[in-house]
Amino acid sequence: MKTKIIFGLLIFLLVVFISLLFVPEKKSFKVITSPKIFSLLKSSENENIKIQLLVNRNDSYYFDQEYISSISLNSELDEEIISLIIEEITYSNNLYEYENDNYYLVELSLSINFNSEDYLIALEKAYLNILYNNEEDLKVYIGEFNYRFKDDLNDELSLSNLSSTVTEINSTNTVSGIYIELYNRSEENLVITNFLLGSSSITFNDYYLSEIYNEPDLFDSVEEILLIENYNFKSFDNILEKSILIRENQSIMLYVPLSYIGEIDYIHRFYFEVNYLNNEGETSLIIDDIPYISTSIFQTELESGYIVYEIPN
Repeated sequence: MKTKIIFGLLIFLLVVFISLLFVPEKKSFKVITSPKIFSLLKSSENENIKIQLLVNRNDSYYFDQEYISSISLNSELDEEIISLIIEEITYSNNLYEYENDNYYLVELSLSINFNSEDYLIALEKAYLNILYNNEEDLKVYIGEFNYRFKDDLNDELSLSNLSSTVTEINSTNTVSGIYIELYNRSEENLVITNFLLGSSSITFNDYYLSEIYNEPDLFDSVEEILLIENYNFKSFDNILEKSILIRENQSIMLYVPLSYIGEIDYIHRFYFEVNYLNNEGETSLIIDDIPYISTSIFQTELESGYIVYEIPN
């Protein structure tokens, strides 16, 4: 009898062992970031920051809000830490293929955990840092982050028209320049001095800031618009100040190209400031949500810039 029990137990263990051989090992968890430039102006109380990542599994606790104890944006060496609030975490049903593996797009909708009337968060290298209830943490590089708080209504300059021109840089469609029409509704002359873009990697080339007389088309080149022979997006012509006059109750059309001087060669959404002089000194008009051609940050042309984080089981 004992022999039968032992024999039966051995058969059972053998079946379990063989079954385990054919159970596929759960693959390690991977997170992919495609670093971009975040350039945001807080324009409403309901404005959220959208951060998108690729993950190879949608059943992990790493992006389950119930398991997250805190989340923040950190500078490269953690000298500056910006606490965030999770509004929502969502997964896309669409799959992205990268290096023979399928990935889900996960989007984190976040908000800044404080408010201000005039403050600039500027992280040249920003990391999303997530702490979990089990004391584990995940830190991934997301790119450059700029977030401007500004409660200041401008009653001197009004925006009549705004658009961007586009070009291809390193096989990616991106903004080549900004066309803007401004109206001086004050009772004094104003002098435009420069344009300031909310980024340290991409800037306006104010040397070429010019008054123009025809609205450019979307795909017009910088050379065609400014009537110049050649324009280099990788160079920057430093100039201290421009002096472009806008007379009272008059409008003006302006165009300025961009210079891509950092590691990231494309920009999606950004704010910028039009700095000018009035009778009291220097002031500015801040403009958010510049029009652009929207392209996904996860696309074949950008794969060379992907950063893959692999977390073993």
